[in-house]
Amino acid sequence: MYDLQNLEFKQLLKEYRKSRGFTLESLGNKIGKSKATVSKYETGEITPDIITMLEICNVLDINVSQLFPIKFTNNRLHLLKNPFTTNKLFLYYYTKSFLVTSILEIHEETNKIFVKLYNGIKNTSNYANKASYYYEGILECNKSIGYINLYNPNSNDIQLEKVQICFNIPWSNNFKITNFFILGLTPNSLPIIKKGILSTFPIENISSYKNLLKLTKDDITSIQEENAWILQNSNYDYLFFDN
Repeated sequence: MYDLQNLEFKQLLKEYRKSRGFTLESLGNKIGKSKATVSKYETGEITPDIITMLEICNVLDINVSQLFPIKFTNNRLHLLKNPFTTNKLFLYYYTKSFLVTSILEIHEETNKIFVKLYNGIKNTSNYANKASYYYEGILECNKSIGYINLYNPNSNDIQLEKVQICFNIPWSNNFKITNFFILGLTPNSLPIIKKGILSTFPIENISSYKNLLKLTKDDITSIQEENAWILQNSNYDYLFFDN
């Protein structure tokens, strides 16, 4: 449901208005309201009715949920808690025949879970300034699935460089390793998806997980049958309770 008690509404409205190049007066003219009325929307003195809200969204080219974020309840709740038992995760995936090791740092704050990704590191104890690529973003999850949406803050304005990591969350808090899909870009800025491992500890015997890091015959068969690559649950027992 929409969070009508959202205290950020007035600030969000102001930010979207300015980013779209509207003054208080010009936005008011578009929706048939005075400059003073729009100003009161942004100070929180009054809240626009639903028709006015939709008119504002049309003018600013945004959705209602961007002004009033959706508040989920029960099983639809976006958990505001790190689903892992640690604030540091180790990521492993292959690029061609080369194993890439990365580290995710998770930081919980009120209403958000922030993530930093140090992608492509050689030393897991000294990596912050030596990663090949750096990304930052947000972790969102419920009780069964997690998404980590990241962007490269160092990319220039003409290149859109984002990464998404999708993973399953098991029905136990004791798991140490799980599979994930990572969607990103090749060096030529072409979309690419890879399968990898998320771990709560650095894996020394990574070769023993080779089948979980590379495309298997079962993966290829599934892709041919489903016309899609699905992150299967068949390895849950093996992954989540690995010692």
